[in-house]
Amino acid sequence: MAHWRRALAILLVAAVVLVIESWTVHAAPTLFKNCTYTRMPDGGSVRPPFSLAPLLGSVKVTVKTDRGTLELRLDRQNAPCAVHSFTHLALQRYYHGTPCPRLTRAILECGAGRPGYRFPAELTGKEKYHRGVVALSKEGAGNGGAFFLVHGVHGAPAGSTIIGAVSNGLTVLDRIAAEPRKPVQVLEVLVG
Repeated sequence: MAHWRRALAILLVAAVVLVIESWTVHAAPTLFKNCTYTRMPDGGSVRPPFSLAPLLGSVKVTVKTDRGTLELRLDRQNAPCAVHSFTHLALQRYYHGTPCPRLTRAILECGAGRPGYRFPAELTGKEKYHRGVVALSKEGAGNGGAFFLVHGVHGAPAGSTIIGAVSNGLTVLDRIAAEPRKPVQVLEVLVG
């Protein structure tokens, strides 16, 4: 009798495993995107994130600067690999204590150096770089680790991967833009 129960339990577990395996094979393409992150020999020391990036939902990110706090909402749907990379770098403390070396009449660019990997741009062809947009800075034909926030539309760099928007803190961005000679430093970037 015990042998039958054990055999039945094994068959039940095997059936559940087959169902789960079948579900992941068919559901994974709709839930994740397989990203290509290429390590750069002359880059930084951060390892690339895992290649599977979630396609659904958004990510809340808080960027604390020495001039105020900005809250961002990153959208995974149009740029899952870019959002996955940005959150990976934030969790690795890549942006902590880095400068925002570029402030133009259109953008504030933050993040210094290269993370150690690059990945292709994710462009839809319908990008609009309006006030409050958050995008990754181009590095050659792909993306690296630097990002920028648009505070004025005229002069925003086209062809950059948009990862989200400023959800709170546009007044902080305006104060920063009003004093272009005053340096800005990222104190920390928090995910969640």
